[in-house]
Amino acid sequence: MATGAHPRPLRPAPSPRGTSHRYSRSSLYISHTPTLEPMVDEEAEDDEADSPPAPSTPSSEPSPGREPSSTSSAEDSAPAFQVSPSPRTGGVGLFATRMISRGALILSEAPLFTLPSKRTNSTVMSALSQRTREEQRDFFALWNAFKAPRKGHPALLPALGIFETNALPCGSGAGSGKEESGWKVDPCGSREGVFLHASRLNHSCRPNVCRWWDAEMQEMRIRALCDIEQDEELVMSYVGIDILKARVERLTEIEEALGFVCTCEACMLEGEECLESDRKRAAVRRLFEEIGQCGKEPTLGMRKVKLALRLLQEEQLVHYEASFCFDAFQFCVLVSDFANAKAWVRKAWEAACNSSGPDSPTARTFKMYWANPRTHQLAGVLPRMTLSGPEV
Repeated sequence: MATGAHPRPLRPAPSPRGTSHRYSRSSLYISHTPTLEPMVDEEAEDDEADSPPAPSTPSSEPSPGREPSSTSSAEDSAPAFQVSPSPRTGGVGLFATRMISRGALILSEAPLFTLPSKRTNSTVMSALSQRTREEQRDFFALWNAFKAPRKGHPALLPALGIFETNALPCGSGAGSGKEESGWKVDPCGSREGVFLHASRLNHSCRPNVCRWWDAEMQEMRIRALCDIEQDEELVMSYVGIDILKARVERLTEIEEALGFVCTCEACMLEGEECLESDRKRAAVRRLFEEIGQCGKEPTLGMRKVKLALRLLQEEQLVHYEASFCFDAFQFCVLVSDFANAKAWVRKAWEAACNSSGPDSPTARTFKMYWANPRTHQLAGVLPRMTLSGPEV
């Protein structure tokens, strides 16, 4: 394997949250992600408005308990990717070997080894000594961003430098839905691991794949965020919510924190196209904050959600869709609009299946709310009214 790939210091999982996780502070505060498992009310009225919406295309639309059909391509026996030179980065990356559908499971990979957040070159070498010689060679073929010192980052011994460059969060909640802040994930008790394939994913401010740590299987899952063409490079975001910053801010912070100049499609925009992209990302970031304060104004909140979703589509940042769809669901349950609530949480579930799979905690919670939206803690808090469902 080539050694010239982009450096990859620890980075947060793509997450639809800001720098501090928003839990519900009052009964009218919209929380951007589900925080409570619903209590199933067996006595809840099961009327016609509460039944799952009829799918417009029965052959392709999912229903509770079934993953979106786009993920069926993961069962294809042909390998979905290969390691190849990346003309964009000058190093190597992962490239699609065939057409990959949105939501498809591209890769499930166990870490070569994991270590706690406090580690040294000796602990890395000790863990590496338990691997085969071939695995050791593959490890030392990974990129090392810490060969030489740079501003704010001292040089590290080779084994530690390679681990710090390529490690991904895996364990004790890291990368599985809990909030991270800054560039380096370090929740209490977390572990990070090196993956011989997943660690080779390069960065883009318009990612086409999303990673999620499956704590039960102890594997890193990589899924397609959109349809991916054959020979297209698979890229993820290294920078969490900072992907919504303006181009010049992203370029500066990525170079200072990660040691490379981003040359992704979004960062290569110029002139009016660049300004328009910056405006849209700033608007999404602003809407994220404003929506959380619209608990007493569900109609206004719904308009803001739909605007945010449109901007996300235009900027190709669909990995945030689930969060905003869940906001819309909460506005609907506030006013007992359970039919539209079901439509919104169904859309949130589909988005969560595409990014983290149907067995992820978030997808399971969305599915339970879809089955009975009345179990949500905000149900019926405001006077009854009808809002609107997702746009087709």
